[in-house]
Amino acid sequence: MTKHNFLRKELLFFLSCLLSAFCFFPGCEKQPTLNFGPTYVDDNTGANIVLVDTATVNVSTVYTDSTATAATGYLMVGAYNDAYMGTITSRAFLQVIPPAGLPTLDPRIDTYDSMGMVLFFKPGNPYYGDTTQFQSYMVNQVDTLWQLGAFQHGWFSSYTLPLGPMLGESSVRIEPNRPVNFASNTSQGTGDTVRIRMDDNLGRTIYNMVYNKSDTVVKSDKWMRWFNGLCISPDTRNGAANIMTGFKDSCLMRIYYRENAEISSEKYLDFTLTNKGFQFNNIARITPASLPLSKLDSPTQKPQTPPATLSSRIGNAGYVSTINGLNVKLTFPNLSSIALRRDFIGLLRAQLIVRPVPGSFSQIWRLPPAVGIYYTDLNNLIGTPIPAVGLAGAQTGAPLIDYFNPLNSVYTYDVTTFVAAQLTNPSPAASQTGLMLSIPAPADNAAFQRLIVADQTYPKTEQIILNVYYISLYPHQ
Repeated sequence: MTKHNFLRKELLFFLSCLLSAFCFFPGCEKQPTLNFGPTYVDDNTGANIVLVDTATVNVSTVYTDSTATAATGYLMVGAYNDAYMGTITSRAFLQVIPPAGLPTLDPRIDTYDSMGMVLFFKPGNPYYGDTTQFQSYMVNQVDTLWQLGAFQHGWFSSYTLPLGPMLGESSVRIEPNRPVNFASNTSQGTGDTVRIRMDDNLGRTIYNMVYNKSDTVVKSDKWMRWFNGLCISPDTRNGAANIMTGFKDSCLMRIYYRENAEISSEKYLDFTLTNKGFQFNNIARITPASLPLSKLDSPTQKPQTPPATLSSRIGNAGYVSTINGLNVKLTFPNLSSIALRRDFIGLLRAQLIVRPVPGSFSQIWRLPPAVGIYYTDLNNLIGTPIPAVGLAGAQTGAPLIDYFNPLNSVYTYDVTTFVAAQLTNPSPAASQTGLMLSIPAPADNAAFQRLIVADQTYPKTEQIILNVYYISLYPHQ
């Protein structure tokens, strides 16, 4: 569709000065065939502003098979079934270390009680899914030396470590939106903490090491070789509980003992998380063949340019779930043709409107509160953020999210600088130069909300729309 807004001739000189900052384009004898809307009406009144909102938008999903999930500040643990993406699970790997000052235990009055894992969930922690459900959390000991591989430079979502037998589990419901003045946010009645009882045989062994001041608990290097680490994972033996929870990495393994003096009292030893750079979340996605996303192209070797799969192959949609390695690439193959129009004088403004697919989100399966927009090219990598004209900082889409009227939900971006560059881009790779939609840091590796967008086979009210405003001058020569 093409729309005009006519300007007075007195403004022509001012517009000419204003447009000196833009690139000018000569007319051409033959223009590409594009549907820009109804025919112009030449009434010789001067200049007008033309809106073009029918530019072709190609939608692709770029897949990176591993994302950096180390030292995010959160232990992401849970599992859920996504109607578009399949089953998503996340496990948290971590190391703990004995306290620096070990107490002197007296066997006449001090007795071992129990051992457990303590996890902290506070308001503001990331979560996703159905918070009315109970989730069972399991603790296993890592059954191998914790070290990077020969060509491994950090811990990523695809990495995992072998585990020993389960040490304990607990089923808990967490209410993340309960007001802070309530007594508890957990079904355990423990405020903002989740407690998992662990194996007493291991607990007594460590307690005795503390009593004997064994080198294993006194010297951290020996401890790390003996106690390789822990993994906290969701229990999916009876299916996913449809909840993903982010616990603070201030978690700890605690040994409880009693001091039976004149007044018996409970005491404990805290083994706290150490080496945060080695704490990572292992994330897996299993997409059944019945879902369109199962046809997504995957990297076949390393290193490799992340492959981009056209929307036509994966359900006529694009998928943004950065923590799962999914981002949306948008290209505009006919964009430069606007500058070849005989009436084109210069670009004024360009706006990108992104709408989530209706029915793909709800108050349980929430949309991302921010989606960034970045340059990308034929390498399908995330480049620098697209700046908004006259505004500082990266764009987040300024989302308007309406769960009751989904068609009103929208992310809006100023893409004037990108369009201006593309109108004059002579490179053969211009057709692969585009925009990338991605969850910005720090939520890119600590949040599971996702955005699904439609391609141009959907009704126009559900498509991604590029609005290009330019100056046109009559009469044609």
